[in-house]
Amino acid sequence: MYSQRLPYLIQAIAHNSDEQAFEELFRIYYPALISYASSILRDSYVAEEICGDVLFNLWQNRKTLPTIKNISHYLYISVKHAAISHTRSRGYKEAQKNTSLNDVGETLTYELSNHELQLISKETLKELNTAINQLPDRCRLIFKLIKEDGLKYAEVAQLLDLSVKTVENQMSIAIKKLAAAVNHMLEAHKRNAS
Repeated sequence: MYSQRLPYLIQAIAHNSDEQAFEELFRIYYPALISYASSILRDSYVAEEICGDVLFNLWQNRKTLPTIKNISHYLYISVKHAAISHTRSRGYKEAQKNTSLNDVGETLTYELSNHELQLISKETLKELNTAINQLPDRCRLIFKLIKEDGLKYAEVAQLLDLSVKTVENQMSIAIKKLAAAVNHMLEAHKRNAS
C-alpha cells in the first residue's frame, strides 16, 4: 500500500519541489478522487476539472503539505467542497443530498503489500477483488475509503455525510461478506487439493 511511501512523497514535494514525487502522488489519488467527485456531480468531465484544480492547488501550496495530518482526508474534503461549490454556483440543488452511490461505478482493486502478495495466489486475489466489487455500492465505497485510502470511520462519516454508526455498520456488512467469500474460496481450494 501507499501509506508507507506518502511521508517521503510529502517531504520531497514540500521541501524539494520534486515534480516526480508529485506525479506519483497524483497517480495515487487522482482516479479515486474523480470517482468520488463524479458521484457528487454526475458529470465526469467536471469531476476531472475539479480534481485537477484541487491537486493543482495542492502543488501551488506545497510548502504547507507537512502541516496536513491526513492527506487522503484533506484531498477528499477539498474535492467534496469544490464539487458542492460548483453545483451551487451553477444553481443546482444541493447535490450532496441527492447523491446516489449507484453512480460511483468504479471497479475497485484492493492493493496489498509485497509481503501479502507473496502469500496470496493471483487467482485468490482475483476472487477477493471480485468479492469486493460485489459489495453494495455504499458498502464498497466505505470499505475502499477505510481500507485502501486509510481514512478513519469518523472521517468517512463526515466525508459522506453519514453517522459514524452507519459507517461501522457498513464496514461490518463488508467484512462479513468478504469473510464468507474467503471461507468459500478456502473450501473450494480444500476440495481441489484432495
